[in-house]
Formats: sequence, C-alpha cells, structure tokens
Amino acid sequence: MTSICENEVFMVSTHAATRMAQRGIRRAILDLVVLHGTPAKAQNDCEEYILSEQAARFLVNTGYDPQTITAATKVRAIVDPCGTIVTCYHKRNGRARPSSRTSHLRDTRHI
Repeated sequence: MTSICENEVFMVSTHAATRMAQRGIRRAILDLVVLHGTPAKAQNDCEEYILSEQAARFLVNTGYDPQTITAATKVRAIVDPCGTIVTCYHKRNGRARPSSRTSHLRDTRHI
C-alpha cells in the first residue's frame, strides 16, 4: 500500500494499514506526521515520527486546517530503515509504560 503526498511516496505496511483502520487514523493525518514530523530513535533501528507543537503552529499559519493539525499532533508513526511505515498509534498521556520500580507498599502487611 502506498501513499503519495507532496511529491513523496512512502509505503504503508499491511500491519500499519490495519492499525490505521482500528484506531481511526486517517491517511491525511499520517501523511502530515511523516512529512512534517520530527524523527526520534525507536526500537529495531526504526524511527518514531512526532508532529511537534512548533511544526503544528507553522502548518496552521501556512493554511492547513487547524483541526487536522491538532489531530496530527496526537498521532505517532513508526518508520523502518527502508522508509516503510510499520505502525501508528495515538499518543498516550503520562507515562508510555508502567514504571519498573516496585511500590514500597507491596512489602507492607495489612493487619
């Protein structure tokens, strides 16, 4: 599956297409995240693309729909080293995963 956006072509894996459908992420939003987002290192030599608030303000000022841009700031895309989008998801509030620290209350005995 390919997407053509602003003279660039990138592949979307079957897994990513499934996740887009399950999570209600539109192609236009994913395109914005990958084309205008900032890459960060992810697992397995992949990159995670995030549309920053600064990039979002710039896009709104250049005429993009503010609602679409707001939605794009809440989406993350994982791209493999070959340039294929392998998955996408909505940003979570707070910690991405539970803390590995154990609570001090677990060792407390209740009488």
